Amino acid sequence: MYSNFENLIEDKKQRILEACIQEFADKGYEKASTNAIIKNAKISKGILFHYFGNKKNLFLYIVEYCLQLLITGYKKYPLQNSKDIFDRLLELGMVKLQIYNTNPNISKVILQAFMNSPEELRAEIQDKYQQLSNEFMPSIFKDIDSSKFRDSVNPEIALEVVMLFLESLQGKYIKKYKGREQELLRDVDKIMEEYKEYVEVLKYGIYAR
Repeated sequence: MYSNFENLIEDKKQRILEACIQEFADKGYEKASTNAIIKNAKISKGILFHYFGNKKNLFLYIVEYCLQLLITGYKKYPLQNSKDIFDRLLELGMVKLQIYNTNPNISKVILQAFMNSPEELRAEIQDKYQQLSNEFMPSIFKDIDSSKFRDSVNPEIALEVVMLFLESLQGKYIKKYKGREQELLRDVDKIMEEYKEYVEVLKYGIYAR
């Protein structure tokens, strides 16, 4: 669908991507201006829509691109050798903060997508996120040491509970900071401390004392 864009020379493609990311990061989907994008990308509106068809397709492409960059960012910070599931959860949280601080506009696009997108786009955005999550998350929980688990705890169910916890916590912060995305990025250290507290609580439901 996007082959004409994908086949562009890299410099031009990056210029367009950067213009789109900046506009959607600053204004979200509904307030973003394609006029601003074409001005900053130094292309015509006809060319932009030749590549993407319409604003909706453009936004979904940019969201998926940013999610892919997020996954690539995770892979640049290989997890340590610990097989403790909670050590990995905390590492994952720290890596996420590093990526968000290094790539603030990418982080803002993703936050805008989940917090401020119109209802008709949310299912597609969630599907894109879920597909990437399904590909990436198994590697995070590979070779987990379950020897510390309480005898009554099924390791597979424990991992499922952890995944549900991560999704629920993400949903909590999305709801809490809706319309205040800049504050979320500013409060990352505070959120990380809360995250650690939740992890400790979760730990005592799974591990033997």
